[in-house]
Amino acid sequence: MLRTSISANNVRKNFFKEIDEQSRSIALIGMPGAGKSTIGKLLAKSLGWHFVDTDDKIRLHAGLCLQDILNQSGYLYLRELEEKLLSKMQINSRTVVATGGSIVYSQKAMRHISKTTVIIYLRVPVPILMNRIHDFDNRGIACEPNQTFEDLFTERNLLYQKYSDLCIDCDKSDIEKTVAEISIQLCDYFRTDRSDDTR
Repeated sequence: MLRTSISANNVRKNFFKEIDEQSRSIALIGMPGAGKSTIGKLLAKSLGWHFVDTDDKIRLHAGLCLQDILNQSGYLYLRELEEKLLSKMQINSRTVVATGGSIVYSQKAMRHISKTTVIIYLRVPVPILMNRIHDFDNRGIACEPNQTFEDLFTERNLLYQKYSDLCIDCDKSDIEKTVAEISIQLCDYFRTDRSDDTR
């Protein structure tokens, strides 16, 4: 059985030096229900890093929950607010950032995030996502009125793939194994020569 603590120790030995040299952190992107916050907290804990949830920053800034923002101002306003905050957010080194699901609509914000983070797409099939989300109408999802969840996934999936450095399949229920898989792929990522990266 894979153990996160063991993987975390291997991660520290294998690429902490490279991370320090590159000043890179980690940003998680993906659909609502993909587990960005849950996995992000566990990943940060396993690495001994800080954790930031950008939805929390939006709620703090607006003084409202995401659904109330949507109800009062609409989905485009929520996306604009998300872009405004994230495109100016300073991401410190050794930080895991869980982003909102709609951040990929903002090229400006994604370009800013990509400068200091490795962007990881947590990919989960639609049926599993729908089983996880029981309060779709109150979840605070920034989508067009009457847009189906399936259509939203199709629309966003292309953007998640476009902006991600790594893609992790998170269709399993064992979160610790998912965190261990992320650690392994990060090791491989930092060992790879990225001199041709044109982002």
